[in-house]
Amino acid sequence: MSTDATSATCSPSQDSGLEQGQQGQPPMLLNEVSPEVQQKIDLIDAIFQTPDKKARREAILHAAKTLGKTTRTIRLMMEKVKNDGVATLAVGRKDEGQFRISEQWSNFIKVIYEWGQRDGSRININGVYTHLVALASQGEALRDKKYADRFKGYPQVLEDLVAGKHPSHVTVYKVVNFYLERKNKKVRHPGSPAEGQVIQTTEGIIELTHSNQVWQCDHTKLDILLVDGDGEVILQWDDQKQEIVGRPYLTLIMDSYSGCVAGFHLGFEAAGSHEVGLALRHAMLPKQYGSEYKLKAEWNVFGVPEYWLTDRAKEFKSNHLKQVSMQVGFKRRLRAFPSAGGLIESIFDKINKEVLSHFGGYTGSNITKRPKEAEKHACLTLDELEKRLVIYFVDHYNGHDYPKVANQKRSNRWKANLLTEPEVLDERELDICLMKVAHRKVEKYGCIRFEGLVYQGDCLVEYEGDEVSLRYDERNILALLAYERPQRDRPGKFIGEVRARDAKEEQLSLEELRWLKRKLKERGKEVDNNSIWAERLGLYQFIDEKRKSKRQRRKKAQQRRSQKTNKSQVVELFPQNAVPENQPEVQESETKESTLPTTDQPQPDIVKSKDTPASQPIASNVVAYDWNQLLEDNW
Repeated sequence: MSTDATSATCSPSQDSGLEQGQQGQPPMLLNEVSPEVQQKIDLIDAIFQTPDKKARREAILHAAKTLGKTTRTIRLMMEKVKNDGVATLAVGRKDEGQFRISEQWSNFIKVIYEWGQRDGSRININGVYTHLVALASQGEALRDKKYADRFKGYPQVLEDLVAGKHPSHVTVYKVVNFYLERKNKKVRHPGSPAEGQVIQTTEGIIELTHSNQVWQCDHTKLDILLVDGDGEVILQWDDQKQEIVGRPYLTLIMDSYSGCVAGFHLGFEAAGSHEVGLALRHAMLPKQYGSEYKLKAEWNVFGVPEYWLTDRAKEFKSNHLKQVSMQVGFKRRLRAFPSAGGLIESIFDKINKEVLSHFGGYTGSNITKRPKEAEKHACLTLDELEKRLVIYFVDHYNGHDYPKVANQKRSNRWKANLLTEPEVLDERELDICLMKVAHRKVEKYGCIRFEGLVYQGDCLVEYEGDEVSLRYDERNILALLAYERPQRDRPGKFIGEVRARDAKEEQLSLEELRWLKRKLKERGKEVDNNSIWAERLGLYQFIDEKRKSKRQRRKKAQQRRSQKTNKSQVVELFPQNAVPENQPEVQESETKESTLPTTDQPQPDIVKSKDTPASQPIASNVVAYDWNQLLEDNW
């Protein structure tokens, strides 16, 4: 039978259950009055307002009857109000909200619960109580050495369990639930002060003191669908050739001290080391945008950071970025905790709410609530989205007030807190940040082929027949940077820039080029397929025509054969009646229904004509019939 160990008490709140009237007790005020407390106030106030003792006794009796308490309790309540104030009427029992177990027992129950949640285990509260019952069943065996570590620091718990005492089932539930409420309580961080901000890294703590000290980098897949120049949603294919709706990736770099956006990269390729390198290149170089962007301010954030802070993704620890940091001269640091990237994570949410959600094709971050017809309403191209992001970063975000300092813009804070004027780097020095290297052989007239396009440059004429190395920015594939091919571990020298020979566009991204090539290939397949199906259909029709004409020819031939073979082979009894070949036949039968003549019928007299030659035989009385004609007439 379980019994509660009743030594000291362990309160869930340090302020609850405190006795009134103690020395050093802080004053209390009623900020909110419940109906029950207001009823007590009215009854006690009525007692204090009585004119004489008799009326007071009656008021005390009425208050005791109304509240269901004794008159002694009512007099104690009156005494507390006089000594400590009216707030004492809101104080309940001294042990209300407390566990009637010692602090050791409370901590021991928490330790058992935490042990049950380690290494993939998920022991519930009932399992904790069962564990206590199992321990209590061992009795004196708990004093063995194998239990020494478990009860280290809990001597009272050990003695109670040896004696068969342990908290009840309800008490264990109260202790664990209270512990979980305190542990899972979410408290909003008020934000670090404007000065004295620190960032925790795996190498130590960095205190932010000036601009371009710490740059943060991260990327995300934007929740919007983009279209190509023809208004069709851009699609991508993975390694298994499965069709995937294309959404762009955004790699962002921000200055931690001022909160300004320093640079970004937007593309369809999944964020890797070269995409990060392109974002770094954009951040470190001065930005110049044409009049088509219609910017109200300048994007003046550039330079080289002292520290570059990222999470622990593999692309941030690649060999390519090691070369970039060594070439430019900054230190790489990793976040100690995910919360250290709160600055850059917050702007991703702002981009969704303040920019992307206003356009058709926005999918939202919640997969279960994404619109079903997002592809139908998609309207933005990659270039249009890039322009909108530039305008947002320059005129809105960087031009917005810094949240921790009044009347100070983010861009002004960055400029005012620079230790030195940022160094303007040579673009050739940052070519190491560009995309992957591709090797091509130079053809006639200084031409090379890359991704199905022909590039030409006068700088390549003297390299005809040699291989060169190419670097490119995937945002504009129409221009390539040519370098000599490194040989014997010697670095290649910069040759020059070559441009696409037959391109009509001013700018074309690598993914758009591949998308156009896929579309042309599909259209070619459609044309080829249509010609194939037309050829097959024409063949089938021709076969039907040939079959019909063959049947007609066979029918006509059969008729001709039947006319030739059905002639009688019987020798005529009266060959003198045969019609000469050059004389047409004369059929004397009156109708097809006529029958052969009989001897009973009268025969016409045959009169010899004067024109009849002497050699002409005299016709007999028997009429001659054409046997072929008789056969045709179904005789």
